[in-house]
Amino acid sequence: MTRALSLGSLVIASALWLVACGDDGAGVDDGGPGMDGMTACASGETVCGGACVDTGSDPANCGGCGTACATGEVCDTGSCAAMCSAGLTDCGGACVDTQTTAAHCGGCGAACASGESCAAGACTGAMCTPNGMACAAPGDCCSGTCEAGTCAAAPMCRATGAPCATAADCCSAACNDSAGAACAGSGDCVCAPASGCAAAGEACTGDGQCCNGLCDRPGGGADGTCASFGACLTAGEPCGTEGLNGSCCSTVCLDADGTGARCQFLGGCRVQDELCRTDAECCSGACRMAGMTADGRPITRCANVDSCLPAGEVCGDGGASSNCCPNGGGDTGCEPTGGGFRRCLGGTGDCTLPGRPCTTTAECCAETFPNIMCQPGVGGENLCCLADGQGCAFGDVCCSGVCTPDPTDGVLRCGSMCIADGQPCTVDSDCCGCGCVADGAGGLACTSDMALCDPCTGPDLGEFCTPGGEPCCNAPAVTCQGSNEFATCRLAP
Repeated sequence: MTRALSLGSLVIASALWLVACGDDGAGVDDGGPGMDGMTACASGETVCGGACVDTGSDPANCGGCGTACATGEVCDTGSCAAMCSAGLTDCGGACVDTQTTAAHCGGCGAACASGESCAAGACTGAMCTPNGMACAAPGDCCSGTCEAGTCAAAPMCRATGAPCATAADCCSAACNDSAGAACAGSGDCVCAPASGCAAAGEACTGDGQCCNGLCDRPGGGADGTCASFGACLTAGEPCGTEGLNGSCCSTVCLDADGTGARCQFLGGCRVQDELCRTDAECCSGACRMAGMTADGRPITRCANVDSCLPAGEVCGDGGASSNCCPNGGGDTGCEPTGGGFRRCLGGTGDCTLPGRPCTTTAECCAETFPNIMCQPGVGGENLCCLADGQGCAFGDVCCSGVCTPDPTDGVLRCGSMCIADGQPCTVDSDCCGCGCVADGAGGLACTSDMALCDPCTGPDLGEFCTPGGEPCCNAPAVTCQGSNEFATCRLAP
């Protein structure tokens, strides 16, 4: 069957219509077969075992008396069909997630207004700007494309081998001339394969080949293309220009491993629209279905379930919003991290923000992190920060500067010990080995395999550095900035 149905279709109309008899004793015939000459079934119903049933909707008698549907099927217009899977609702013959789908937010046909998004079954303020509206950067737009100050439809990228003029023409973000060098307007350039993992839209035969871990193969064929999601680019996708880049969900684009500039994970929780597997991975605590691949698999991304941005979300850079929680906070709590890009810290203007110097615990903003205390942080200075073992959003709120997934339950917690190979991580600096790399199952794990790690031996983005000392990795896009004692590798201004 091709039509999927909701659990609501299981409701059966089974009331008996009792009809009074005339003086001649004949039953009233209203179009259905009579029962013992006394009672008639309603139009469209059939007598089955002495009861009137609608064989068009009764799964025990679907299409005829005694013709039962299989377990897990429902009856619709006299035919058996599979019901929608858990969490989905039948809306006009299509199974949709009314918790995240803007066209059916909270119920079939209950559409959100233009530019609003759906989270937890409720429409929230615009998370992105719809096409045709004013924008300042690509990250402002739902399409990820801002042209001449107006959001426009995202252009279709070109596959490997197609003619191109610039890297932006290609799904792989690589446009090369006949000698294999980056195109310089010679006119004989074609899209080249992406270095490392395959970008969205590139050819693939298995999930592990794709940066996003989804090789889309409709019909179960051997060949497919890496899934395309729209909106912003998820971590690992080619992104072109290094530095702050609004095309990335994280807003940070760097060539961290020599395979070309790619969107980066920021460390700690995953920001809005990054791919996820569990709620615990997301800054918002909400990993939600955001569509399906062409071959029928769910796409799950971190969703914002509030009208403000929770601790850990990027803010105020690369086209990102600055409305940090609590509601109405605006720029308050949107502060530069050790990497130079901004993230929400969680707090208000009348208390000391997490990660900032303090004198007493009473002054620390405790709304987001109730267990925060004024205690020695990285470098020994008293900071409003979280002790080892406390739940965290990212390293800046921890006294140790490290916020990593607990291997027992995946929850992000502060810790001062480096992570062993094979254990979950969020950034290279979490690990005892040389790096934090894809684990092949949608997550990240520590490794000591130098073939998989960034060959740079200097400090990475966000790590402590010495001005005038060993250059930061990804220089000149990343430089050592700050005072001698607390200088870190940050995105170049």
